[in-house]
Amino acid sequence: MSNLPIRPMTSRLLTAVGAFAAACAISVPACAAATSTPSSPSRPSTATCTGAGDLRLHLPNTRGSKIAGITYYTLDFTNTSSSTCSVSGYPYVSMITRHGGQLGSAAGHGLMTIAPLVVLAPGATAHTTLAYYGARVSSRRGCGPVATAYQLRVYVAGQKRALYSSMGLHSCSHAGQVYLTVTQPFKRGS
Repeated sequence: MSNLPIRPMTSRLLTAVGAFAAACAISVPACAAATSTPSSPSRPSTATCTGAGDLRLHLPNTRGSKIAGITYYTLDFTNTSSSTCSVSGYPYVSMITRHGGQLGSAAGHGLMTIAPLVVLAPGATAHTTLAYYGARVSSRRGCGPVATAYQLRVYVAGQKRALYSSMGLHSCSHAGQVYLTVTQPFKRGS
């Protein structure tokens, strides 16, 4: 044990911990009463949106907004179910052929590691942004022959049912070169 004096706050804390330990040693109901908190209204749990079962994918501007050689597309996700559901994190995005084969690498994503939970009432919308780096799509840069994508395929929060949207962008045919990035996690609104 140290010879340092015990501060008044530490002394009060030790006294409180000692009283709590004594109450728990004497009686389990007394211990339960000491640890219970006043009842507070709890928020109902919200189911995760199940992709194609609950959501509709819409691109409000199919031409995108081009800034410094990068084209940005807003991806809107609308809750089409009759109950509230939630989305969080980044969607998994890739370009696909007419027959469903993936073109090139899947989209990268932003650096935010903690993403908010976005709760969607029926009819409500969340969005994210997809950046397309067209200059990276070139047969000279190791991405294989350049192909034209048929659709954008999007998975939400690890769900197995994908969402699709027509997207005729030039794409790498081989994996390796990342030419798509989801720049932000889901945000509320369109």
